[in-house]
Amino acid sequence: MKYAAMNINFDSLGEAYGFPEGYRDPSFFEVADRLMEIADRYDFKYSIYIIAKDLEKPENRAAVRRWAEAGHEIGSHTYHHPPHLSAMSRAELSEELGRAHGLIAETVGEAPKGFIAPVWSTSAAVLETLIGLGYEYDTSSFPSWLMYPSLAKITANHIGDARMWRFMRRKDYGYFLAGSRTPYLTNGSLFGRDFDPEAPHLTVLPLPTTSTRMACWHTLAFIMDWRRYERILKSCLQSLDAFYYLLHPADMVDASDLEPGRTLHLERLDVPLATKVAYLERAIEHILSDGRKIVTMRELAARAHEALI
Repeated sequence: MKYAAMNINFDSLGEAYGFPEGYRDPSFFEVADRLMEIADRYDFKYSIYIIAKDLEKPENRAAVRRWAEAGHEIGSHTYHHPPHLSAMSRAELSEELGRAHGLIAETVGEAPKGFIAPVWSTSAAVLETLIGLGYEYDTSSFPSWLMYPSLAKITANHIGDARMWRFMRRKDYGYFLAGSRTPYLTNGSLFGRDFDPEAPHLTVLPLPTTSTRMACWHTLAFIMDWRRYERILKSCLQSLDAFYYLLHPADMVDASDLEPGRTLHLERLDVPLATKVAYLERAIEHILSDGRKIVTMRELAARAHEALI
């Protein structure tokens, strides 16, 4: 039996708007309902990585609690969603990650075991902080050259936004080409060097990439022609055992979900909802036709850990 996981990197509309007061965020309601309907239809559970600041709103907390009660895994995506996490000091990381960890645990009744960094910005200090908090796995590794043009595009999209330069402050630029394409165990090293299985450690599950380090995640389906993207998806399914498929709420946002008069710097917002649903269904059908059972990321990481230890 082969396995896969379906992940939602829950970059909310509220975060994109700067966490405005009094804003009802459809990411947690209408958008999430579309994603959950697909999960119910195909009978699988998501792994959902939450920006903990969103949980300050009671209605968002209640939604996340319902997802957990329904069997979906809830992981951490930091507290404030800082895109320069790899440039933060250990004290800053302790505050940022620890605060998120505590609020998510309080919300769903158990501590999160999985983590993904904003814009995949990681460092040895990030990994060591996660290990200290008791995380079992991290999925912040982006071992692909595609991050270089992606960062340039993200920065250009945020021209005039006070947050623009934070995207470029990261310190892990060399990791995109040198990072492992396959899972590894680490005590804190970005490359798993000098690994000691007797010491506290976690499993790192890199974003799926092809042999030429072309990254595969759902957003890319809207940036390139579907047929080209489909070849990338099939290549990753054929070559990787620990495969997971990464989504964002924007992948299921409809024009009616957007706040009039507010500017958003996100790709794919002008794509019709019917097309978005069709793309996700196609991707899931490819995963299932590869003979894979869809499990949570925590289970996928546990299987990878067992194979590596």
